[in-house]
Amino acid sequence: REVLAQRPDALVCTGDLTFNGERASHEALAEWFHTVEAAGVPVWVIPGNHDINTAPAGFTEYSYYPTESVTPEDFAVIYADFLLPGEAGFSYAVPVGDVVLAMTDVAWYEQQAQTYGLFTAGHADWLERTLGQAGDKTVVTATHHSLLPHPRFAQENFLMFGHETMAALCRQYGVGLNLSGHLHIQHIAREEGLTDAALGAFCVWPHRYAVVTRTEDALTYDAQSLHAAYLPQGFLESSREWFADCTRRKVKASGLTGTETETDAMADYAARFNLAYFSGAYDSRDPAWTQDAACALWESQGETGFWQYMKMVMRVNTGDNLAEIIKFGH
Repeated sequence: REVLAQRPDALVCTGDLTFNGERASHEALAEWFHTVEAAGVPVWVIPGNHDINTAPAGFTEYSYYPTESVTPEDFAVIYADFLLPGEAGFSYAVPVGDVVLAMTDVAWYEQQAQTYGLFTAGHADWLERTLGQAGDKTVVTATHHSLLPHPRFAQENFLMFGHETMAALCRQYGVGLNLSGHLHIQHIAREEGLTDAALGAFCVWPHRYAVVTRTEDALTYDAQSLHAAYLPQGFLESSREWFADCTRRKVKASGLTGTETETDAMADYAARFNLAYFSGAYDSRDPAWTQDAACALWESQGETGFWQYMKMVMRVNTGDNLAEIIKFGH
């Protein structure tokens, strides 16, 4: 409903289209994509590491069972209307308004899906030809895996192998923006005139999507949240609480020491931290995080895993993770 209300030039999906590659999920999503395209909004996709040659499960209330995955050939058939014939996997280029969108498939799913992504010599040949053919048109690249380093803990298996080669090509041909996923955290990495904007997982609060707009002299990237008007009453509130409670339960099960009041305070602090961080709203410059009494309680726990993760995030000045302006010629 939100896509149809906004009527963008295209809906772009950068992989992890399903929970874990279930054929039924792919088919249901493709059916919805057909509804969007029938309303005049083209849809373009690439696969992620959760989409092809996985080992998916179906679920009942108390158990799970194996269910059918898809091969690359199946993926091509199911999403035939949302891909163009390409090379280097499902890589292809398509005009979207005044922009050329280079959908670059770096996921690795031969025989069995792998977590990592790989930018090969074949990808480089394809991308360089694509960028050369674009001439003076604005090009935006899209990958599933990260093109630039994001937080240190999120680099292994998230930053694609061969990212230096792709980044060098992007800089050589004046590409300023890459759209990625895989992190499942709303986060923007900036390095030497190149921006990699990782979109938070759409399936969890606050249900982010991004709007990319080309103006006369710039590209703007604006991460937004699903509008409450298109959702059941109370959905956003219950979704936020579900996300927070997942963190609370994980923290409480990690063996914290202290009174119940103290461990509850630490769990609430961690929940607020994760809500802010995953949604892109966390600001390491905000002193409220370190001045909170629960922060001192966490310090007293020593080098626990969850506290190490939070401190790692706190040490990085992340800047604005919701918006970016890429000026042409810079």
